[in-house]
Amino acid sequence: MYVIYHQDHWHTWIPLAEFAYNNAEHSSTKQSPFLTIYGRNSSFNLIHISEDTTSGKLSLQLQSEKQVVKEGLDSAIRQFKKYAYRNSRIPPDFQPGDKICVNL
Repeated sequence: MYVIYHQDHWHTWIPLAEFAYNNAEHSSTKQSPFLTIYGRNSSFNLIHISEDTTSGKLSLQLQSEKQVVKEGLDSAIRQFKKYAYRNSRIPPDFQPGDKICVNL
């Protein structure tokens, strides 16, 4: 599984991945865990940091890593759906009066 480009300090990015996960809308609740627990969405905006400073460089790196995490989560969701639905069947559309065969 791909974690980060350099893969030598991936553990330092776990808090960012956790933050992204906790602020992403989940399919079961249709809201983020942060919203579920605290009743509001978190506010974390990297856009307003100047690009001319060291913090600006960090901001750009964090934006890039946030996108990587988002793409990873999206990929995981697609994989989960693929495996979850691979053996599912479409239920038959029976109407009142239809004849059916029951195997016992």
